[in-house]
Amino acid sequence: MAVAKGKKEDVKKKSSKEISKEETIIRYGFLTLAVIIGLCLIYFVIASLIPNNYIKIGNHKIAEEEFMYQTNTQYKVFANYYQDYIRNLGFDLSTPEGISAFMKTAYDNQRSFGQMLLEGVVDSIQEQYIMLDQIKETGFKIDEEELEESLAIQLEAIQRAADESGYDLDKYAKLFYGTSFKAMQKVIRQTLRAQQYTTYLEEQNISAVTEERALSYYNSVDAEGNAVRDEIDRFTVVTILKRTVDDQFQPLAEDVIAAAKVKAAEIFEMAKSGGDIYELAKLYSDDLNDQEAEESEEETDDAAKPGEFTFTKKEVGTTELSKWALKASVGDLDLIETEIGHVIIKLIDRTDYEDMKDDIFKLIASSDFEMKMNEYKDMEQYKVGLYKPYQELYLTYAITQ
Repeated sequence: MAVAKGKKEDVKKKSSKEISKEETIIRYGFLTLAVIIGLCLIYFVIASLIPNNYIKIGNHKIAEEEFMYQTNTQYKVFANYYQDYIRNLGFDLSTPEGISAFMKTAYDNQRSFGQMLLEGVVDSIQEQYIMLDQIKETGFKIDEEELEESLAIQLEAIQRAADESGYDLDKYAKLFYGTSFKAMQKVIRQTLRAQQYTTYLEEQNISAVTEERALSYYNSVDAEGNAVRDEIDRFTVVTILKRTVDDQFQPLAEDVIAAAKVKAAEIFEMAKSGGDIYELAKLYSDDLNDQEAEESEEETDDAAKPGEFTFTKKEVGTTELSKWALKASVGDLDLIETEIGHVIIKLIDRTDYEDMKDDIFKLIASSDFEMKMNEYKDMEQYKVGLYKPYQELYLTYAITQ
């Protein structure tokens, strides 16, 4: 019996072991499954937190939120700069369709306006991270009080814009900047840090410019044989226009054109005979409030004199007006023919070195800064990398034929 009992007990023990083994297998199976499920959940949570990187500057990875904020910020400046061109082509930038059509319009033979914008954004971000790295490397001390004041001003402006739009800050940031308000604050803060250091370097560069170097630069000739002073100086002229085209730049009737030519010659003779050029402009100019003249005008007086405006060659480009002014001396009077009509023009003033000295120092300092920045950009540690999301976005703005 003992043996039997012993055998019976062995059977029980065996059965118990077998049950225990089965339970263990099941338990471990569930545990393994739980671990797998847990790991999957962790993976998906982490994957959702991994930023969708657009570009990288050396070891700095620029995620979607930061890139989109920088892009939308620069787009607003970009659209404002080209507003006349946009208006002339009839694009409505208040609609997604209008924005898309403009961004796909050819800027040159290789790029659309959208692609040019994106290239500018990459360049701007690269420069910002170069400055941020240099702050650390040089130990430059940020003026935190100034930074916080500047940040508060910008955030207050964003709050006002959000209130006027009827959105809370996060909704406003998402709709108008493609990012979160938290990300906006971070990028604005680091932008202000970079700007402080940039300003410091520019001031250092200005201090390093000598009078001799500035005067030599002003009197020099560029690689194309153009006098540098012609690009720097500001010209003040009075013009009296007798139009030969309408507001759409279409030719007027032949008899109107002929009459404009005769009248322009009469006014020119009156001016040559000592007639007050401002009074003549007030009486006879067809276009005293010409938009281009107003935009070029240097607003130093509350009331501008009739027909007078001040410009640089860069502001008006190479036109009949600028070509004449470059060759003229102060007091010269002439009658010239332009693409919009006959113009009686008198050179009232042209700046000289002393007038433009501060600007010249800044130009040289800016050139020095740009040269140094280009050196940084060529370094391996600031090499630009483009991720797939950026490349896809770039292709969406391919030129529409």
